[in-house]
Parts: sequence; structure tokens; C-alpha cells
Amino acid sequence: MPLIQFLTLRGFAVFVPNVRGSTGYGLSYTKRVDRDWGGQDRLDHVHAMTKVLPKDKRLDAKRTAVVGRSYGGYMTLMLAGMHPNLWKASCDMFGPYDLITFSERIPETWKPYFKIAIGDISKRDERADLIQRSPKTHLHNMKAPMLVIQGRNDPRVVAAESEDLVRELKKKGKPIELLIFEDEGHDVLKYENRVRCYNAITDFFAKHLKP
Repeated sequence: MPLIQFLTLRGFAVFVPNVRGSTGYGLSYTKRVDRDWGGQDRLDHVHAMTKVLPKDKRLDAKRTAVVGRSYGGYMTLMLAGMHPNLWKASCDMFGPYDLITFSERIPETWKPYFKIAIGDISKRDERADLIQRSPKTHLHNMKAPMLVIQGRNDPRVVAAESEDLVRELKKKGKPIELLIFEDEGHDVLKYENRVRCYNAITDFFAKHLKP
């Protein structure tokens, strides 16, 4: 992950947890996140921030930011909304904002899988659960400044998800910025765009964390 290396070069300590749902620990560990988006996986991060990292004397655990891409972007949004006092800044990279609209907007070929993985919006009880697990439900609590990064041509988390997020939080008076790459999809892959993206993230964090 070049971003991790770049952040460390700029003076940040970077913590990268393998929370439940991560790959590399067997299928059962990966599937622990099924039907529990924003649940125990979120609490894994909170445990690290409140119980583990404060014990490391090399770190200032009071100056922390969170960044994630795709599902990690979703987790970033949930952490910013449900645990606002933990962060001085956050950066969401193309993460789902509203699990209802996300489920409606994903490609048709993806919908059968996501009905299994997160829930079926056509079923009343499952739809209610997805609303509760949506960052949209909690981000009115956000306190720290947020940078949102999005590819215009993203077929998975479409640009409208990030645009809805920024528009609605600006209406609430939240400190939020949007950086859209017009020639990217579900990632930032072109070299020139990566340079701009990584500098934007590190400059944003440097401004609010002052490493």
C-alpha cells in the first residue's frame, strides 16, 4: 500500500488492523462480517483505539485519524459517525453511505450476493437493519473534518453515494470536502491521480493532526 508508506514518510504512525472480515485467516474469519456490517468489525477498531494503542508510549493516541477505501470507506464513515470523539480527521475513499441506495445502485449481477452478505432491502426487517447499519443514520454526530474521495466512473459505489454524503452533511454544517477523479472507477489507479490523491490525504491529515 503506497499510501501507508507515504504517510509514514510524512511523519505519521500507521495502524493497519486485520479486523474480522479480513482475508488471509480462512473463510470463516472472512465471513464473520456477513450480516454484521458495522457491528463487531467496527468494535474491533474501537478496541484498538481505546485499549491497545494508548498503551504504546511512542504514539499520541489523542491525535488520530481514520482512512479506508471501499468497505474500509464504509467503516471510516461508521467510525466517524458512531465514535466521533476518537478522531481529529477522517478520509472516506468511495465507501457506501446509505446501504439502501447502495444496494439499489450496485450492478445487477452483484445484487444476489449482497442480499446474502448484508441483507435484502425488499424484506421489511432486513431493510430496517440496513438503515441502522448505514453511515447516513449516524453521521449527524460527526465532529472531525472529513475528506471524501471518489471516482466518477465507479460501478460499485457510484459517485452519487459520495455526492449524497457530502451534500447532506454540508446541509448539516459539517466540515467535509469532496475530491472526485473524473477518469477513475472503483479505485485511484492512474499515476498522476495517485500522486494527487495521496498528497491530498496526507496534507489533510497534516493540517488537522499536525504530526
